[in-house]
Amino acid sequence: MARRTISIAAIETMPLADLQRAWDRHYGSCAPSLSPDLLRRGLAYRLQEKKLGRLDRRTAVCLARYDSENMPVLPKLENGPKLSAGTRLIRDWHGVGHSVNVLDDGFEYDGKHWKSLTAVARQITGTKWSGPRFFGLNREATVS
Repeated sequence: MARRTISIAAIETMPLADLQRAWDRHYGSCAPSLSPDLLRRGLAYRLQEKKLGRLDRRTAVCLARYDSENMPVLPKLENGPKLSAGTRLIRDWHGVGHSVNVLDDGFEYDGKHWKSLTAVARQITGTKWSGPRFFGLNREATVS
């Protein structure tokens, strides 16, 4: 018997019994005791996953840390090097030297506390910049 492929649009109108059979076909296990709405969402996710691939490891780990009970902000994914408190970042911008101190809870520049390096870069340049890029902390070249 050939497997019938279903579309996400078809899932929207499926009765519960058909949703449960589709779940069994696509997940290889009996459908959990969920509402039809949640079964539809799970099946739609599974179809997208089969077509587009799974989440990358970093995203999956980030989502696994998410505590829906307390609704915190999702943790930032770190791409660049880890900066230790006490590190000083120095950058020349249009002939003017700028020095930023790394703190445990942000950055210190021009006698003020900043939450992000990007905010510091924006203050220095007056335009939108990636802070790590501006201070040469990633692989991409900076522009003076």
